[in-house]
Amino acid sequence: MASFPPLSKQQHRLSQAGALHLYRELAVGEGGWGGLVTYEVITGLGSILPGLVGLGIRSICYRPLFRSCGSRPYLGRGITIRNPGAMTLGKKVFIDEGTTLDCRKGSKISLGDWCAIGKGSIVAAKGGDILIGAGANIGTFCRVATESSITVGESTLIAAYCYIGPGNHTWDEEQGTFISGAMEQKGGVTIGKNCWIGTRATILDGVTIGDGAVVGAHSLVKDDVPAGATVVGAPAKRVGAPAKRIS
Repeated sequence: MASFPPLSKQQHRLSQAGALHLYRELAVGEGGWGGLVTYEVITGLGSILPGLVGLGIRSICYRPLFRSCGSRPYLGRGITIRNPGAMTLGKKVFIDEGTTLDCRKGSKISLGDWCAIGKGSIVAAKGGDILIGAGANIGTFCRVATESSITVGESTLIAAYCYIGPGNHTWDEEQGTFISGAMEQKGGVTIGKNCWIGTRATILDGVTIGDGAVVGAHSLVKDDVPAGATVVGAPAKRVGAPAKRIS
C-alpha cells in the first residue's frame, strides 16, 4: 500500500480516485458517459479552432453544454469549462482566451448578462456557488475561487491579477502540518455593485464590500468595507471620507 506524505483533502482524493471516473466527474459532473463523449467532441474540436470560424462554432455548439446560455456568447480559444451543466450564462457574456470555469460537483456558477472574464482568469466553485452580476468585469489572470460562496455585484470592475475568496488551512495536530488541516470557512465573499477592485488585491473569505467601494492596488482585505469607502494597504485600512458617488 502506497505511503503518502501529508496532503490536502483535495490532493488525497485525487490520489485515490480512478483516473477515468475522476475525469468524468470533473468534466461533466453528474453527466453520464454519453454526456462525456458529447463534451469531448464539442470542446476538443471547438477549443482549438482559431479566428472567426472558431468563435462562431463555439458560440453555437457550446451553448447546449451549459445549464442555460443567453444569446451571442463570446467564447475565446483555449478556454477550459468543467461541468458546464452546472453553469448559467446570461446574454452576450464575454469569456476571453485561456480562461477556466471550474464548477465542482454540488456547486454552481452564474454569469450575468454582459459579464466579462479576462484572459487567463480562473473562476472555480469548489463546493460553493459563484454569482457574478450583470456587466461585471473581471480582468486578466485573476483567481476567483471558493468552497463557500462568492457574489460580485453588477458593473463592478476587478483589475488584473486579483485573488478573491481564499480561505485558510487550519493546523492539523495529528499530522503536524497546515496542508492536511481543514479549511476555515467564514461565509464567503460578497462584493457590491459599482465597486472598483485594484490590481493584485486579495480579498479573503468572510469579507463583505459595500456598493461603490474602492480597494486600492496590492491591498489585502480581511475586514468588511463599508459602501462608498476607499481602503488601501496590507491589511487594508480606510482612507479619506466616503465617496460622493454613494447617496
